[in-house]
This record gives sequence, C-alpha cells and structure tokens, in this order.
Amino acid sequence: MKTSIRNQIVLFFLPIFLSITANSQLKITGEIRPRFEYRHGFQSLSDSAMRPGAFVDQRTRLNFEYKKDKIEFKVAMQDVRIWGNQSQLVNNEDFGVSVHEAFGIAHISNTWAIKFGRQELVYDDHRIFGNVDWAQQARSHDGIVFQYRKDKLKLDIGGAFNQDKPQNNTTSYSIAKSYKTMQYVWSNYKFSEALNASFLVLSLGQQANFTNTLGQPAYQDNYTLTAGTRIMYKKNKIKISSNLFYQMGSTNSWPAKNVNGYLVNLDFSYNVIEPLSINLGFEMTSGNSQTDTSANYIKTERGFNPYFGTNHKFNGVMDYFYVGNHIGSVGLSDAYLGFDYKKKTYSIELLAHIFLTQANVLDKTEFAATGTIKAMNPYLGTEIDLSGGFNITDGVICKLGYSHLIGTETMVALKGGNKDAVSNWGYVMLVLKPVLFEQKN
Repeated sequence: MKTSIRNQIVLFFLPIFLSITANSQLKITGEIRPRFEYRHGFQSLSDSAMRPGAFVDQRTRLNFEYKKDKIEFKVAMQDVRIWGNQSQLVNNEDFGVSVHEAFGIAHISNTWAIKFGRQELVYDDHRIFGNVDWAQQARSHDGIVFQYRKDKLKLDIGGAFNQDKPQNNTTSYSIAKSYKTMQYVWSNYKFSEALNASFLVLSLGQQANFTNTLGQPAYQDNYTLTAGTRIMYKKNKIKISSNLFYQMGSTNSWPAKNVNGYLVNLDFSYNVIEPLSINLGFEMTSGNSQTDTSANYIKTERGFNPYFGTNHKFNGVMDYFYVGNHIGSVGLSDAYLGFDYKKKTYSIELLAHIFLTQANVLDKTEFAATGTIKAMNPYLGTEIDLSGGFNITDGVICKLGYSHLIGTETMVALKGGNKDAVSNWGYVMLVLKPVLFEQKN
C-alpha cells in the first residue's frame, strides 16, 4: 500500500468531522494490545522432542462512533501483527488495515431499530454467538439485525447472505471456514430482578461441493439448526445459570450426514465475601463414538458444534477443545471448580478442569494386537488455569496467566504427544484503551 495508514485514516474520517452538527455525539477511541505468549503443549500435548514456542502479537484499533437523532454509525479499523514479521526498514505495507466493524443503526421507532453492516454478534455468555475477543483479530459478521426493545423483552432477528465476489449466474461460495447463509432469532425476557431467560434459534447454510453424474463440479446448500435456551438466576450472593441446546439438520459434506447433537451446562457461583467468589459447574457436549462402526451409527454426526462461540472462554484456556479443533470428535464432559478474587485495582482467578470424553475412544493398540474393539478410559486429563490482572496506571491494564495440563493415554490417542512431558502455557498482555476525542452537542 503506497498510501500511508495515517493518510487513509484522515481521508476516511475528514468528511465525517466536517458534518458534525447540533444534537450529535462523536467519540473516537483507540486500543493498543500487545501480548507475549509462551507455548509448550498448547492445544495438544507436548513431547520430549518439542521445543517451546514464544512470540508477541499485537492488536491496534481505532474506533469511530457517531450518533445523531435516530441514527448511529460505527467503524472499527484494526491492524493485527506479530512483532518482527516485517523488516524495520519496510517501505511498503504488506498487510494493511482491515475493517473489523462498519455498521449503521436506524431507530425507526421507540421500540424497533435496524442494525446493518459488518458487526460483532454477542449474545448471553458467548456460548453460541461471541466476538472471540481473546483472539487479536476477533470475530465479526456481515449482516442485518432487526432489534426490538420494550419493557422486559428484547428481541433480535438477524440474517446474512455471503458471496466471495459478484455473481451473474451462480451463488457458489468458496471462502473457507465461513458460511453461506445465516438466519437467527434471539430473545431475552426478564421475569423478575433475579430471573431471566434467553431463547435462540440459529439456521446455518453451508455449501457442500461434489461432482455430478456428468463429471462436472456442483454444489448443494446444506443446513443445520441449533435451538436452545439460557436461564440465569441471580439473587444476593448466589448466581445460577444453565445452557440447553440441541442441534439437527445436515452437515456441509457430500454426501451429507444427519446432525443430532446437544450441549448441556449448569454453572453455580457463590460470593463468599465481597471480593471472593467460588464457582463450580459441569458442561457436556455430545460427540461421536469410535467404537460403534455400524452403518446406522456412522450416518449421523453427533458432535455438537458451538459455531460462533467464544470457545477460548470455555473448557480450559489452553484451547484443547473447540478452538479450531475437536469439531466432530468424541465430545467432551468438563467438570470445573474455581475461585475468583476481584478488587478495584487487581484480580486473581484459579480454575481447575477435569476433562472426560462424552463418547468412546477406540483403543487402537488393543485393536491392532487382537482385533478387539475396546473403549479407552474416558478420563482425558486435568487443566489448572491461574490468571489475573492489575492496573499499571490510569487507563493501562496488565493481564497475565499460567496454565498447566496433565494428560492421559486417552488424550494422547486423541491429540498425540506424550502424557509424561510437561504441557504448559503462559502469557502477559498490556491493554491501553484511550479516549482520543469526545464531543457531545
């Protein structure tokens, strides 16, 4: 890019600065977030030959927000990079600035609004829809959402239709790790100050490619439907929440498999004293057994897929499960217990996970030796996560953490590596989010 990033930003925002009039609000914020990571057994077990990895990546953002009367407008530009992935004397930007969000909101009445453009979709505890903010690039969607807000009811009806280029006679889609169409309905009702419940129905269309009877490339759009609820109760020192989701439809493969998956979660938190809370819970996601090879069984995909969830938030922060992996595998049962200590200027959290498979893992050693189909012990391992943060100064936060995973032979069968080798991970992250400009007329 021959034009500098600075000139791009100035040219982009100049017309908007000039248009500021009465009854408008303008706010510009920034973010600088470098993070050092040490990885040795991250996402899969280490082994004796593995050398630790280490790097620093950084997210830089410039957020522009404008409000006037019944309209809102936001653009979030970002640059994500690894320290050192360009020469110090680089004279041409190889990657450039990307647009993380670019949307408008039209308030058409006191209760209805339309939000359209590139935007983050975040609902409830991020289990199905989240912005994946831990990842430096984060997640956003191109779509439209109709929003209804009145009294105790919130309702969102959203949708998207994706193409990788303008099309004249086909809707073939070739972007990997994306979807073609999406429609969803989310609602939340507040029954009382202590109790509220959300309901979500998500229809996702993904393209399956195949070769037709004439030997020509063809495609078919297959759909999955995810439906469920999240119930939350919070009163005094007690907080209880539960997720119940079911998945059905067809996979994005050819020939397609039927989908039959589920997710169940129950979480309990108790505020022992003002800064200290204890948290315990259990989550189960369905999976596919490796010991049932019957024709009827293998026709169905039983692995639950939390499509757009902030999966780093769940099932341990070493990302062994559902963070770009474990989809369509043997599922997971996760029992966890932790302590959370929060003060105004610092916080500490300790969380332990015990992982088990939800479906059977085949003992391949036994099968190779005797031909006997035998399931391995479902216990996968234990992960200990210690994290915290503190204020360095006004507006600057340091966050850090260390995690250690003790694996088993069953984990080795699924992920590889060596259960006796040390598997650990740590990070230190600095977060600066300044308000660069704010004007209210």
